Amino acid sequence: MMRQCVQRIDRLVGFRGSVLLFLALWSSAQAVRLAWADPVILSTPTYVYLASVGPLWVMATPWAICAIMCAVQAFTVTDWSAFALTAGVLVAWAVIYLIGGIRGAVPQAYWACVVQIAVAGLILRLSRWPEPSERRR
Repeated sequence: MMRQCVQRIDRLVGFRGSVLLFLALWSSAQAVRLAWADPVILSTPTYVYLASVGPLWVMATPWAICAIMCAVQAFTVTDWSAFALTAGVLVAWAVIYLIGGIRGAVPQAYWACVVQIAVAGLILRLSRWPEPSERRR
């Protein structure tokens, strides 16, 4: 069942488009996580720091824009801007976490930076991969 679903999506949007759909899912989850943060975690050091940078709904906006752009461009041939935007948002978040770590406001900020930069690098790498040819599928 799952394999058939993946094959249908692959036929509809291709390899690059399916990557963008996963990024849209992730970005939308990030936006929701920030815009409607669970009250239990609002007092954690990371969320206190993020709220000091700006209102959390404002911090969610780039993720929401990313989600929309990835979802739309998953169905287009020209998709480079969705990949670039997502990588850019990740790098911006790495900088936010780095500053929080330097200030001592975010515990283990180095780890958040590494994750954000690694994922941004993977996204940029994936953005350069061409669609597989029909013969290779």
